[in-house]
Amino acid sequence: MKICLLLLWLPCSLLAANPPTLKAQVGEPILQELMGGCSLACAFPWETFATAPGKSPQPVWKLNDSDASTAWIGANPSVGEKLTFQFPKKLPKVMDGNTPFYGFDIADGYTKNDAIFAAYSRIRKAEIFYNGRALYYVEFANTRHWQHVLFDDIMARQGDVFALQILEVYPGTKFPNVAITQLVLQGAH
Repeated sequence: MKICLLLLWLPCSLLAANPPTLKAQVGEPILQELMGGCSLACAFPWETFATAPGKSPQPVWKLNDSDASTAWIGANPSVGEKLTFQFPKKLPKVMDGNTPFYGFDIADGYTKNDAIFAAYSRIRKAEIFYNGRALYYVEFANTRHWQHVLFDDIMARQGDVFALQILEVYPGTKFPNVAITQLVLQGAH
């Protein structure tokens, strides 16, 4: 009885397991000549939506357009905004549950040039979810280089949903909106 009463006094945050934190690994510079290449898209396409707090989901195309001169621009404010990646509702049987998904690469910010990069906000910290379950917090560097986030393999199934929610930002000098040049899901091989 005393143990049960003691547990009631503890804050809920101490009773719930917080997801572990990953640090994005800084990679190579973002160059148009190196855009595209292998990704989870080798196995199947996905649809991407952005949902700002209190708003309806909006389709997003610029996150994986293989163009270093474009960027998705988030809401104002961007903290709390969620990017959702919806896998196809129908996959060939050979792929369903047999396709590894193990991370993503991000060109965080509007990386076209130094001035534009500084003008827009960038993601500093996010939380990632898979099918609604919190998996990890991710911390990003404030850089115009690719950043790589790797995690344990998830065997993707039809209709699965991966999401990234913005928690903290590096503020822009002109705009509070987060910009992302590319966000490419990694897996398949």
